[in-house]
Amino acid sequence: MPEKGAPRIRRRTWLVAALTVTLLAASSVTWFAMSRAEEREDRLDANRELVAHGCAGLLRDELYSAVPDDERGVLDAYGTLLQPGQESRALLDCTVAWGGDGGASEADVRARVRAEAVPDRTSPDGVTGDFGLPLPPTATGSTGAADPWHTGPVATSSLLVDCPKGLDGRGRSVRDLLVSVDLPTGSDEADAYDVPKAERLAAARTAAKVANWVSRKQGCGSEPLRTEPGAAPAKAPDLCAWLSPKGLGSTPGKWSFDGNDSVYNRRAGACGGQWDDTAGSPGHLTVKAAGAESWSGVLASGAYGDHADELMVPDPEAPASHDKPVPVERSGDDPQLALWARSECAAGPTYHRVTVTPAFDFDYGPEEDKVVLEPKDQRRLSQKVRTVLDRYLAAPDGWPRRSHCRSTTIVGEVAEWRERD
Repeated sequence: MPEKGAPRIRRRTWLVAALTVTLLAASSVTWFAMSRAEEREDRLDANRELVAHGCAGLLRDELYSAVPDDERGVLDAYGTLLQPGQESRALLDCTVAWGGDGGASEADVRARVRAEAVPDRTSPDGVTGDFGLPLPPTATGSTGAADPWHTGPVATSSLLVDCPKGLDGRGRSVRDLLVSVDLPTGSDEADAYDVPKAERLAAARTAAKVANWVSRKQGCGSEPLRTEPGAAPAKAPDLCAWLSPKGLGSTPGKWSFDGNDSVYNRRAGACGGQWDDTAGSPGHLTVKAAGAESWSGVLASGAYGDHADELMVPDPEAPASHDKPVPVERSGDDPQLALWARSECAAGPTYHRVTVTPAFDFDYGPEEDKVVLEPKDQRRLSQKVRTVLDRYLAAPDGWPRRSHCRSTTIVGEVAEWRERD
């Protein structure tokens, strides 16, 4: 006859075994979680170390607190300031990246800083605009957004700095330093250009730090750049005061002058105005917009080259003439008449481009959606655009006078309504 306590003992044994299994499973899960946590902590420490010391530490302030712990970072660095004696046209070119199966060039998230000496030319499109930080007259920059690697938007910044004592790189010594920065952003991938102002400012700060670092390493004599917002440089409200529609045969009514330069920069200047009146409409061949731009030093040849690529510079083999009627057909754009001139200014060789935009009344023409500019009409428009140039060059507080421009010569006209081969 079985003992009465046997079932109770078996139940107790089963409970002990179940509890042991549960404890072992729980301890395994705990060990696995702790192991994963330690791995993530190790990756985080490694990534912070990479950001703190890679790229000369220039990305530390903006990336240190945001590095991931689920991907180990990679560094791709070269340039003559990082590796003296290296054959590279860059003074600094450094990328920190995370994600992807390959190196920095295939990563999902990247931050890049680059600094190079500019011997001849660079396009003004990337370095003239709103930089977000105060700049001296010897530097110009801009911020923006892009998707250069098709992996999502990045905040961008470009900066052109004058180094009067010269930069040592490959070939001859030059005095123009170009810095570019790409920083990862939290913006929605669906809109690569909707980057918050704070992230653009971070890119600007990084660009200024890179420029200051290069200047110290090279002893190139550039002005130290501020890396934090503060009091802006003194405004020059009279820079564009010369631009008035009076005397240009302009469209009567209200004009707007939004976006004109208010701070002087020796490398580039821009003024512009346009008819902006809800009452009435522009009369045929009256001027409804006028403007002037100047680019100096390496920006001069860059700007001229950019316009040449679009066939928007004077053709030396076919100078403008006003001896034949010219048909103008309606299009979606407002064609301009541009006049180019060349000067020697404080920052070097300079191109000026002034424009007038005439109003075309296509109901005025002999055919639908077409008007004809007679020789007298063309000469009248040429006189108006020359008036804009003369006022621009002579304005006491305008960009050319402030930049001590001299030896100005006319390059030629470009009428955007004329066909070009």
